[in-house]
Formats: sequence, C-alpha cells, structure tokens
Amino acid sequence: MYFMEYEVTEAEALDYIQEVTSDDKNKSLREEIINPIINILENEKNRKQYTDYGSKFLEANVDMLAKEYPTKPVAFPRKYVDDILAMFGFDVDGLKKTVKEILKTVNDKASFATIMANPTNIIHSIVLSYSDMIGNREIRDSARQQLGLCVYSNTFNKYFPSILNEGVMAYTYMSLDGSWGIVKSENMINWICDTMETAFGFWRSKLSLDMSPKILVDFLNRVRNSFNQNMHGLANKYYDNKDKGNLIGEDLKGDEDYVVTNNTTNVRNNLMRLIKDNDYYYYDKNKLYPTIAKMKNVNTESLFDYSTNKISYDDISLIMDIIFYVFIVKEGNTIEDINSSKFIGRITNLPTAVDRAIAGKPIISPLAKKYEVNESIVKAHICLVATYMLSRINDVNKK
Repeated sequence: MYFMEYEVTEAEALDYIQEVTSDDKNKSLREEIINPIINILENEKNRKQYTDYGSKFLEANVDMLAKEYPTKPVAFPRKYVDDILAMFGFDVDGLKKTVKEILKTVNDKASFATIMANPTNIIHSIVLSYSDMIGNREIRDSARQQLGLCVYSNTFNKYFPSILNEGVMAYTYMSLDGSWGIVKSENMINWICDTMETAFGFWRSKLSLDMSPKILVDFLNRVRNSFNQNMHGLANKYYDNKDKGNLIGEDLKGDEDYVVTNNTTNVRNNLMRLIKDNDYYYYDKNKLYPTIAKMKNVNTESLFDYSTNKISYDDISLIMDIIFYVFIVKEGNTIEDINSSKFIGRITNLPTAVDRAIAGKPIISPLAKKYEVNESIVKAHICLVATYMLSRINDVNKK
C-alpha cells in the first residue's frame, strides 16, 4: 500500500487540498466537484454507504474476480452509477456538463470521450486520493477496487466484444510465464487492484501536490493505459490460440479415463510409496511448505495440515496422474522433462491446468468441499505435489 509518509487529520487534508487547488484555473474543480465529495465523506454514515456500494459491486462479480484470467464482462449492480452520483449530490447530465467545462481548461479541442463516458471515475479518483491522505484504508481500498473495476470493464469490452471462449483463455493463461502480472496476481481481483496500485503509486504525489484538472486527466489516462497494455498483450495471444484451435478441456470428455502410460503409472506408484513411507521431503514442515505457502499466499500451517492430515493418498495419487496427463500427454513433454526449467516454470499455474484437464471433472472445488478447506489451500497443495515430483523424479524414474 502507498500511504502518506505521515497521516494528516481530515481538516488538514481539506485545507491542503484547498491550498493546492487555490489557483483560479482549479476553482471549478474545487468548488463543484472536490468540495462536495469531501463534505459528504466527512460523515461516517456516508463513508459506510460508499464502501457498501463497493462491496455490492464486488459481490456482483465474485465468481469472475476469483478466476485466474478474464472470463466475462463486469456486471454492474442495478442503479450503481446513479447511486454513486446521487450520494455525492450529482446527476449524470449535470456532472457531465460540469466535467466538460472543467476539461476545457486542459484542452478546449479534445473530446475526452472516455472520461466523459465514465464520470464516476473522477469521483472514485478524488475519493482514492483523499482517503490515502487521511490514511483511511477501508475507503481507499474500496475506491481503488471500484475505479479499477470500472476501467477494467471498458478495457475488457474493447478487446472481447463477443462471448469469450473460456477454454481458449485457460490455454492462453497457462502458456504465460511468470513475468506476466496476471500470473503473479493469481486471480482477477488481485490483478485489477495491483494494476491500480501501480498507476496510483506513480501519480500519488502529484495528485496530492497539484489536484488540477490536468493531473486528474493524466492519472486516469495512466490507469486506462495500464489496463490497455496488459489486456492488449493477453488478447493477442488469446486470438492467436483461438485461430489455432488451442484450448483446454476439449480432448477428453467427462466420462472418459485419464490417459496414463505404464511409465507414468510406475513413477506415480514409486512417488506414492515414498510418501506412504513418511518421506521427509513431503512430511518435513520446513522443507517445501514455507516456499509454496509464500508463493500461493496461504498459511503454512494450514497447507501442512491439509497435506499431511486431511487429503487421502488416493487423492494425492489422482493429482499426480493429472499432472502427468497435462505435462506429458497434452503438452508433449517427457518424464525426464519434469526435472527441468520447463516444468519449474509451469508449477505456479498448474492448478488451473489440473482443474480444467478434463471437461466436466474439475477437482479443486470438489476437494475443497470434501476436506472443508479454502480452494486456495487445494491450489497450493497441487503446486506442492508438483514440486515434490520435481524433487524426487530422479530417485523414482528408474530405467
């Protein structure tokens, strides 16, 4: 999080904003937009209302945001835009008219079409900057999430105007290396918030020191460009894979068995024999668990308890079979390749590949329900099993 080096009181923040917007060219922005927003936020009830709108926005998109990659457009709660505007005393036509006049001070010939089409983004930007100044994490996080979702929505619709093929997107995601922000973030809400945080971090000081129309425009353009840049690269890979027919989960139907060769069966049996014999590589809490827990952002104790006390040997064996199927059968690698950088690079996003390996037979959600754990623990355990396979493959793959 990027908070002020020191927190100021709300009165000091308001005085500070008044000072930095005191230039006559900023008068309309200050008097017609900034002041009404801050005045509303001085009331605790109004703050809760703002964050409640944000929570409902997230709840309307909870399934989409939990995915590792884009799947469908953003859903806006009924009357969301009208409600946000109304709580700050604005209406769509009135705010657009005000914003249009203010933006003429930046460039009287530009249309600022994107900003004009989404006037609530200005509100969220001001709320974000103000809440950052006073150190109110709850409002700040809500503003960041709401602004991020609004900008992401426009970007998604731009690059995916028709229904997205989730199988193709899953294949695309799994082909990305660890340098991609969307892979590092591990789900859509984290990716959206991380993208927002980077953009805000760049303009944070300027928004605090010079809350002018130009700075607001530059900030919103930075946010839009950040999402555009990320989505442009992803969309190019998606449409390339779509043209080539590359997708996940179509080559096997739900009533068919996994394709497991004799070689992989023997290796899997040898790996399971080691685990059943309490191999320290699997049962030492300080061996693999801290690294995997940190990588997947889960609690080490919870991951260890699930891996050693809850999940059955049969389910661990099943996970190994699917990993073999994905990496060897579907992706054309060899058992020897498991001890290579190619396999290491796949470990982080293997949970998605494993879950979608066979159409109609996901395993993450069923395992989470079966053992009463969060899905994040199941995903982390799949990574742990893959890492264990990597560590022991040379010991069990006997010629």
